[in-house]
Amino acid sequence: MTSPESPSHVSARRGEAHARAQRERILDAAQRCFIAHGFHAASISQIAGEAGISQGLMYRYFDNKRAMILALIERQLDADQQSIGQAPPSMAMVDGLLLAYGHWARGESLGGHDTAIASVALYAEITAEAQRDPVVAEVLRRHDRQTSSAVREWLRGHDVARGMAIDESALDARTLQLRVTVEGLAMRAVRDPTLSPRSLRTLLGQTIESVLGG
Repeated sequence: MTSPESPSHVSARRGEAHARAQRERILDAAQRCFIAHGFHAASISQIAGEAGISQGLMYRYFDNKRAMILALIERQLDADQQSIGQAPPSMAMVDGLLLAYGHWARGESLGGHDTAIASVALYAEITAEAQRDPVVAEVLRRHDRQTSSAVREWLRGHDVARGMAIDESALDARTLQLRVTVEGLAMRAVRDPTLSPRSLRTLLGQTIESVLGG
């Protein structure tokens, strides 16, 4: 029989859960402010107001905006690791990319945090900040390497399941092809939001077929 938790353990566990919830609340608010105003224009007071807390309380969780953007990158990495493994390695990916293109073209964010580019605006803000801040750049590059590794292993699993011979150099090329396709599509949605769905479907179909090994 398991011994009941002591009151101090229960209190500590509740305190940790509350701290996690507060941290997520602040990050959600920071993300909304960064998307609406840009990283540098968004102020600490705006973020605190969006989160519904005082600036003093917010500083208990994050020292500055850089700490928030680093935490957003880390949170996205965790979400990417989960979503990549759950993605169906099939031509249904084309429908998902077309749906994402539509949201991006309308300036909308995708629901939740379970995609690498939930918001093109935030993606662009973080990328731009990495050009100016070497700390952000290093964290972002580590995120990128880990995400590519996860995509690569996901493709390897797809090949193994189909009984295909494993070609390591081809896996690298297909991983890069998929990442360039998704990231390029997000940027293209902003610059050219009226692409023909039929033409886009054809192009994406050819690309995904190639990524999945034909």
